[in-house]
Amino acid sequence: MSSDTFRMNVYTQGPLAGTLARTALPIIFVMSMNGLLTVADAVFLGIFVGPDALSAVTLMFPAYMLLAALATLVSSGMSSVLARHLGGGRTEATQAVFAGAHWLALCISALVIALYLILGRDMTFAAAEGSARIAGMAYTYLSITVWFSPLLLVLSINADALRNEGRVTLMAGLSLFVSVVNIGFNFVLVGILDFGVAGTAYGTALAQLLAFALLLGFRLRGRTVLKPGALVRFPPFAQWSAILALGAPQSLSFMGIALGSAATFAMLQHMEAPGYETTVAAFGIITRIMTFAYLPFLGLTQALQAMIGNNYGAGLWRRSDDTLRLGLAAALLYCVSVQMVLSLFAGPIGLMFVADPAVAGEVARILPTMTALYFAAGPLLVVAMYFQAVGDAGRAALLSLAKPYLFFLPLVLVLPLLAGESGIWLASPLGEALLVLLTLTMLTVRARNGPARWGLFLAAATE
Repeated sequence: MSSDTFRMNVYTQGPLAGTLARTALPIIFVMSMNGLLTVADAVFLGIFVGPDALSAVTLMFPAYMLLAALATLVSSGMSSVLARHLGGGRTEATQAVFAGAHWLALCISALVIALYLILGRDMTFAAAEGSARIAGMAYTYLSITVWFSPLLLVLSINADALRNEGRVTLMAGLSLFVSVVNIGFNFVLVGILDFGVAGTAYGTALAQLLAFALLLGFRLRGRTVLKPGALVRFPPFAQWSAILALGAPQSLSFMGIALGSAATFAMLQHMEAPGYETTVAAFGIITRIMTFAYLPFLGLTQALQAMIGNNYGAGLWRRSDDTLRLGLAAALLYCVSVQMVLSLFAGPIGLMFVADPAVAGEVARILPTMTALYFAAGPLLVVAMYFQAVGDAGRAALLSLAKPYLFFLPLVLVLPLLAGESGIWLASPLGEALLVLLTLTMLTVRARNGPARWGLFLAAATE
């Protein structure tokens, strides 16, 4: 076994808790920095440009979420296949899926750019409801973001590849570099050079270009089997179907977030509740809070996916089972802690964002309701991630997409008609409860029809 292969299989040996900590903590730190970047970006625009700039960028949130969903589609789908090939020591298969993911990302980017050229201007004008000033800024921001979208997709692919290769420190360093340099570029371009919304988009693009240059240097000169030459040595369509099938659940989850936010605003308008602007401001704060709470946990699930995928691919059932148990326990502990903090300190948290007591009061009213079953969200996501890690695309898709599409959207549209405005906020915990029932039902059926204990653990059946 070569030193490269040995390095790539660091997940198949050593204490599980230590391996998970070494893998997850850098990713969690990077995810937290990404949250800080989002906050800093909004602060720079609000202080140096004005509220119209914030409105323009916010209007493009669905478009940005679409790009994030497409990047996740490729990188997450590739990650599942790549981890199992790395765990099994199949070098050529690893290189083939790596190459196929890059060509798929470039094709998707070309399609996005084409759609932008056809629909971009009309879409931004419609989103701005006829405001030429806001529409112009939104179009500028969208234009720069779309033209540099290939960088976003390629960097997403390589971040997941580095994680599955066991080079978490390098992956975390590059991601941290992008976040810190991005904040610096944004401050200079927006605050000093007065580029406006273009400054924040260019700042992101410049930071990504620097990260790409460093990444390319590693791929060319570093000790890795995933070299750029793989892109010309293997078919461009390699593993596209597997990548798309396995990446779809997490990708569609991002799209579900955008649809859920839009449905929430639509129902607030439909109910004509008093203080619409105050409630929308509070919901915006809650969205930022929930995103910031979710990002560290997403880092944990990414680390778990890499560990479970490698051990499953190597046939180490006991180790993959124990990793899953550790992940479920960590997820429950984290989500219980988050729920306690958000429920007990919702009011003070709201005042950290705004000085307006009315907005903070709305945060204190809404947040505990929305997070009433948050403790269950972590273990549910870990179970869905497990099925993705072992290549079970059907179950991964069902568990990942059921809440946003089958449960939350219908509930947020129907409950307000039955329970008034409060029904909007009840949709989230009720959707979580329905997902718990669905997951338990699916695991029960799987346990009865297969060898896996509790529908998840395989070691007992193979010993």
